[in-house]
Amino acid sequence: MKNIIIDEEEKSSLIKMYFYGVTATVLKQFIKKQGYGDDFMAITFQEEMDPYEFKQELSEIKDNQVLLWAQYPAISEKDSETNIYLDFDEFYGYLEESVNERIAETPSDKAEYEQLLSEVKIALDL
Repeated sequence: MKNIIIDEEEKSSLIKMYFYGVTATVLKQFIKKQGYGDDFMAITFQEEMDPYEFKQELSEIKDNQVLLWAQYPAISEKDSETNIYLDFDEFYGYLEESVNERIAETPSDKAEYEQLLSEVKIALDL
């Protein structure tokens, strides 16, 4: 069963969980408009969605959005999947916040992460 999250508090919680600890590898994927994640939670771009696996999602996602999907144990329901659609502006905002937290923790990464973030912004046409 797939649920679309619209509750802002639940949405924010899952998004922050995903963006915690964003790495250069993740940013490099986003520059190519390729998603990144694991077996429990991932960001997926429309262009890379398999038409069979993501049939429902392809009917709902807009051209300027990404899909954040999560399943157990990232969410509490074992036989469920949660979908959050983020427009590129919103997606970039969360990404920027995560990168800024990373830079605050590791100032030596500032130049690299700011450059990668800039390239993501260009790739998203923002």
